[in-house]
Amino acid sequence: MKNIHYYIVTLVVLLFMVAPAKAVSEAEFGKLHKTYILHTDGSQEMRVQKELTLFTHTAMNRLYGESFIVYNPEFQGLKIHESYTRQKDGNIVKTPENAFVEVLPSAAADAPAYNGLKEMVVVHTGLELGATIYLDYSVITRPGYLPELDVCEQIEELSPIREYVLSVSVPENKPLHYELLNGKAVPVVKTAGGVKTVTWALKNVQPRPSMLAVSLPAGNVQAIVASTYASKADALKVIKRQFESNDKEVSELAKRLTANTQSPEQKTKQLTAYVQGLGNCRLSLSQTGYRLRPVAEVIRSAYGTEVEKAALLAALQQASGIQAEVKAVFPKTEDKDAAGLAAVSRLFVADNAIADIQDFVSVVNMDARPVTLEGVSHVISQTDTLRVTAEAGKTLEAGYRKFELPQARNGWAAYEGRSTVVNTTRPVNLLLRYLPDETYTCIVKVADGMRPVVLPTDKKIDNPVGTVGVTVKKAAKEIKIVRTLKLKKQLITPAEYPAYYRLMSEWLDTGESVLLF
Repeated sequence: MKNIHYYIVTLVVLLFMVAPAKAVSEAEFGKLHKTYILHTDGSQEMRVQKELTLFTHTAMNRLYGESFIVYNPEFQGLKIHESYTRQKDGNIVKTPENAFVEVLPSAAADAPAYNGLKEMVVVHTGLELGATIYLDYSVITRPGYLPELDVCEQIEELSPIREYVLSVSVPENKPLHYELLNGKAVPVVKTAGGVKTVTWALKNVQPRPSMLAVSLPAGNVQAIVASTYASKADALKVIKRQFESNDKEVSELAKRLTANTQSPEQKTKQLTAYVQGLGNCRLSLSQTGYRLRPVAEVIRSAYGTEVEKAALLAALQQASGIQAEVKAVFPKTEDKDAAGLAAVSRLFVADNAIADIQDFVSVVNMDARPVTLEGVSHVISQTDTLRVTAEAGKTLEAGYRKFELPQARNGWAAYEGRSTVVNTTRPVNLLLRYLPDETYTCIVKVADGMRPVVLPTDKKIDNPVGTVGVTVKKAAKEIKIVRTLKLKKQLITPAEYPAYYRLMSEWLDTGESVLLF
């Protein structure tokens, strides 16, 4: 009886050891409040208040030991209302003056035109496990710097949030478009004293996964967008009116770059290569105050922000007689004017990656008219001949020879297939970069005396996500093996992920591409 009891206890302990533990958060936001205010004189204030309790050394030393605030001191002021740490025993450690370190934002490091920007690094002191960081600050913008109040705030953080509040206040007579993306919370709208305030309050916001890609197009994170632009077209005018045409320097450069080209395609390729070769300044539109430099200055400085390089490429192509325009990528919204410039995720002339996901975003030209992009084909149809002889392949024990079926180096199995099935389950949506359609036909020529020992077997897996198939046809001295992969769902939910995982497990199974003779 004692032995039975011992075995039961041992089994229970082992089960606890191997059972997957519930993910423990590195930290938790007790509250995260963000307030945006547009005053009647055109000045703006963004205020952030956060309380963050640390649970792990990773949270203390890597994730949350510092806070970063980027601003432009020429037009904006930074005010720290409160900054301190409450230790586990209740002791208060105020952030000392020397823990407020002003540096150049890393994105502006190689961009002299933007070296006026500052990044305040708040080094949180007195940290220990169980300590809570308190930080309350405002960035106050003087009138005339920002064209309108323009908000795009992703809600989820890497740690859970017990109380999330975002409010937007504008003069009552200003237009205000707003929307919560990928969420259902309804804002409270109040008007008092000539000010309209819209407030979202969310409780117990779960963290976004740290090791999985998430995005608004995939629908696996929430965001709040708000804008006082009258329309999306009015917002884009802020950018469009900064574009230049008929610039002599651009025309001369375009002529030099395309001097040895014949066709429009060659010209486009040459001009694109030149612009891509310029340095990249990673500052966002909002960080540059929605401003861009003249294209001539971009040419002379040999670097540019995303929008500056897009404007230059369009100008070069137009100067070469090629129709080209800058396009913008917005999140999809029910109110077409809800998303302002802060919500723009990409500004470009041509981008195949955007074309592949255009069903999940809103692509418009600079007049806010919808644009349908011409996509590239992802169909792969490859036929190879594999000759099986006593001298070819890899020698194994007992006289066997091993051969592997060829596959396209840029096929789905090369990277996308493997990178998207790291885990057997997935808690959030998966948006595939594109839908693969691949067929590999291999004609295996078998020399006299070579007898197949291991071959792929006929197989077909068809589910709501796609199809994987293998067919094997044998003849006297020839074997024809056809492998196919065709996916039909680009956005895969957690419920559909097992079906996708099953397809990928079969497609990536190296045993299915190995032949033994």
